[in-house]
Amino acid sequence: MKAQTRQAHVLDTTETLLLQAGIGALTMRKVAAAAGISLGNLQYHFPTREDLLLALLLRFLAPYEARLETRPQLSGRTVAEALQPLFLEALRHPNFDACAKIYKEIWAAANHAPKMQEGLTAYYVRLTAFYRAILASVAPDGTPDAQLDRAAAAVLPLIEGYCITKDAMRPPLDALAEDWARMAAALLPDDLPAGTGPEKPPEALQKPQGANARTRKPLVRLKGLSNG
Repeated sequence: MKAQTRQAHVLDTTETLLLQAGIGALTMRKVAAAAGISLGNLQYHFPTREDLLLALLLRFLAPYEARLETRPQLSGRTVAEALQPLFLEALRHPNFDACAKIYKEIWAAANHAPKMQEGLTAYYVRLTAFYRAILASVAPDGTPDAQLDRAAAAVLPLIEGYCITKDAMRPPLDALAEDWARMAAALLPDDLPAGTGPEKPPEALQKPQGANARTRKPLVRLKGLSNG
């Protein structure tokens, strides 16, 4: 079995065990046994349980990152109109409920595991960079970096918080995506259609950074972690 195939199999097994028994029952020995490999073989790919769980999180994110790189430019639309279908796609993803449950399990584990907390923080740095890249792709040209950073910092807890409350409050997904899009757009200049603004931001929005144009920040890469 090739390394990537074996890693994907291990991550599939880990996801199944988490959904069935929760984080408290997840051990490296149980994962190895369920995956049909030795403990040493498992630790070759994922040295610790934290590495395994973070790799699982990164696998959830990887397809969205890939689609962001290939998605066509959404021109001629307002920021809110451009963001609404992107939020709706995430909410309707067939794995959204499973991801939300696994996130809660990992959050619980991080409360008592400093290494897991460090890894989770690094994951959220990468996730924030992903949200920022989405916002940069639909915001008017010349939107200041600080404004994109602020909007991304607001979007992150918005979506992550829904993972906790969604079972108690289930609004129509179309309406929820529209509300999220409007809230995110309110933090960005929206006087021009998405992606069609001027090369330089209006004077009131400029940062004291000279004539540097907005650039999309690269996504953060975590060393030593595989996304399967």
